[in-house]
Amino acid sequence: MICTVCGSDRAKNFVRKMDGREVTLTLCPNCYARLYPEQESADLFTSFVGHAPTGAADKACKVCGTTLADFRRTGLLGCAACYEAFREELLPTIRYVQGKLMHEGKSPSGAAERNFDNVMDLARAQEELRAEIGRAERARDDEEVKRLKARLAAVNRKLYGGEAQ
Repeated sequence: MICTVCGSDRAKNFVRKMDGREVTLTLCPNCYARLYPEQESADLFTSFVGHAPTGAADKACKVCGTTLADFRRTGLLGCAACYEAFREELLPTIRYVQGKLMHEGKSPSGAAERNFDNVMDLARAQEELRAEIGRAERARDDEEVKRLKARLAAVNRKLYGGEAQ
């Protein structure tokens, strides 16, 4: 990316709140620091991250050029490769902020006790039934809509453990 102020090719996107909404700016670290000097290094994010070991601040991502110092100042990584480049420095921060290092994902309530394939099949059936209901409503076929809604209620009871949604 190229900085919109100086034309440097080491720019990256910074998200700032302006007039109550988020605005994305493409700036190099120098222009960002020059335009936003009020950005203090002791902000909330930096308190989570802490201070870099000696020499670690010089570390840079080989793909996008983001340095560890950039990350500590802004709280933003430049690309997916940054997670690997700064792995050792990120792990304590991720553990502190999220409580765990492993992503456990999301699933419907009680899905862990049920067969995962069955849950996915029910979710697909639910989507298909909703689409069929929409088609039947557009065709003004009230009997078909009633029949499909009854089937959807049965799928919902199976999927949500007795709750018809």
